[in-house]
Amino acid sequence: MSTPDQGFTEFFRKCLPVVTRTLTALSGDSRVVEDIAQDAMVIARHRWHDIHAYDKPEAWVLKVAIRLMRRWQQRDRETPVAELPDVPEPSGEAEALHAALRELSPRHRETVALHHLLGYSVSEIAAVLTVGESTVRTHLTRGRAELRRILGGSDE
Repeated sequence: MSTPDQGFTEFFRKCLPVVTRTLTALSGDSRVVEDIAQDAMVIARHRWHDIHAYDKPEAWVLKVAIRLMRRWQQRDRETPVAELPDVPEPSGEAEALHAALRELSPRHRETVALHHLLGYSVSEIAAVLTVGESTVRTHLTRGRAELRRILGGSDE
């Protein structure tokens, strides 16, 4: 007989890379992304008895991870840190897109990334970010327009 706990290992294997990629696209700060993603998965493990039955448990983990990232970013802005050595970033089209995403406001960045990188629907994004669907549509429209401007495309 299998227990809900046994399904967590497989969920962890599938979900952790998704959460890590999403947070990397949203923040670009690789020094904390893995820690935040793992913290979100630890929280998911403790709540697994509830979330394993959700339609999209990974959406719940993303919600937690995004909240943890916001908290970290807030603390990071308030706390001076020592200079870290420059680490070369990957080049190419994906990095250009990630760099452009990081220039968006946090809500536009989260909405665009969830929709275009993870394929979440408007209603799924609304649930993850705990906002209305009309707010998600507005953030998507404005975020896309801003990305076009940043990447040098037309804003029409």
